[in-house]
Parts: sequence; structure tokens; C-alpha cells
Amino acid sequence: MMIRILREHFYCLLAIFLLITSDSVLSDSKTDQPEPRHILGWVESIRLEPWGLKMLARIDTGANTSSMSARDIHQFKKGNKDWVRFILDFGTEKGKPTRTVEIERPLLRSHKIKQHSGISQERLIIAMDVCLANEIHKVEFNLIDRRALNYPILLGRKALAGVALVDSSRTHLSKADCGHVKKKKKKNDQSDELAIPE
Repeated sequence: MMIRILREHFYCLLAIFLLITSDSVLSDSKTDQPEPRHILGWVESIRLEPWGLKMLARIDTGANTSSMSARDIHQFKKGNKDWVRFILDFGTEKGKPTRTVEIERPLLRSHKIKQHSGISQERLIIAMDVCLANEIHKVEFNLIDRRALNYPILLGRKALAGVALVDSSRTHLSKADCGHVKKKKKKNDQSDELAIPE
């Protein structure tokens, strides 16, 4: 009888010890991810750097990767490296006309992306600096024609990890200035040309 009581106490103490040590192991693994610094809505303004191109982006925690609208995609060699050239169409604000720019970026790789329909599609991957919540972040984008969608940019979980939490009931919770100053147009200046450096 005494042995049985001692055995029960031993197992109880062992269970408590295991709970305490497993909790400390779990809490140590949580410190590997930096704490998010911002709260974003499901739609935010961003800027593509270094040009400061301002546009709206959908913030989507249901997507693992980020996507950028691209049409007329062409791969080419620059020196001995693979590059990609594409056209990005985007609106700056609702009601304003769509702008079109040609962008060239080094090609990181191609990757199969699984769509909601379950079908995998091969997409080209590039990296760009993005101003989000007044901070510059390097984001990998897969290129896909998003002209039929409301937003030319979709930011997924990889781009948001350690940066922000998302409040899906709100929009436009942050600014995307990153040192850019809004220029006032002269009355005579109607041009909207944009030169993108290589």
C-alpha cells in the first residue's frame, strides 16, 4: 500500500516536472520569431522602391507567398545572369487612371504555386524593396497577371512574418511614406512619365 502511494506521488511529481520543462521549451521556441511591430488592415498603401511607386496592396494571411501583377513577361540574360522584364499596371487611388510601368529585375527562380482551384502553376519569382508601414522590407513576389483583380499587389504571410498583425475588419491603418515627399503638380505640367532606372 505504501509503495503504491509513493508511486502515485512519484508519477504526479514527474508529470508536474514534465509540464514545467515542456512549457519552458515551448516558450524558448517562440522567441525565434520577432514580435510584430505593426497592425495592418486587409488593404494598405505600399510603395515599390527605389522609385516610390505608390499603390494599394491586399494583405492576405491566407496566402503564403506574395504576388505582383505582371503582363508581357520576358526572360532575358544580362551579363551571365537571368533577368525578367514585365509591365506592371496599377491604380494609385480609386477613381484615378491606371498607370503602367516597365520593370526589369533579376530572376531569383521559378516556383510552382498551388492555386485555390488546386491546380499548380509555374511562376517566376523576383525580389523588390517595398515600403510598408513606413519601413522598407525586401519581399519576394511571384509574377502573375492580376489586372482582373482589385489590387495589383498581394502580400502573403512570408512578407508579413515578424512585421505585422492583420486586422481583417479594417483598412488603411498605416502610411507608406519612407521619406517620399508628395510633389505638387504645376497647373501646366500634365505629364506623368516615369523613368525606371536599371
